[in-house]
Amino acid sequence: MGIALALLSSTHAHAQLKNALLCSEDIAIKLKEHTAADGSLVNAIAERRFSLVWNDDYLNLISAGKTEFYECQKIKPRLNENGPKNSIKCQNGIYFITIDLSKFNFARATLDPQTRANVEIAYGGCKSIGN
Repeated sequence: MGIALALLSSTHAHAQLKNALLCSEDIAIKLKEHTAADGSLVNAIAERRFSLVWNDDYLNLISAGKTEFYECQKIKPRLNENGPKNSIKCQNGIYFITIDLSKFNFARATLDPQTRANVEIAYGGCKSIGN
């Protein structure tokens, strides 16, 4: 029984490792709480680097020793929409990530309708670390 459990655990870990990415944001912006005197609405924020590990239903984002958990599903464009193919969308409350699984590009967003200062968008790319 113990051998079977160890084998299942290692198989699961290997499957997750195949879906492991090292990612970095190319650009990240955040809305300002109030429009600045110069009329600007956004601030550039420091780009993050993080790791992603996912399977068909879940994604873990690991950054600075902290893990965030997301629920995922494949993106299915509407009938007349030329949307992304081979992509997933993941959500954790007000936090969203979409990933193109062919090119390993991603978009990350925080969308908090209660405060303008907690709305941010980032775009970047990932490299596979499991193959």
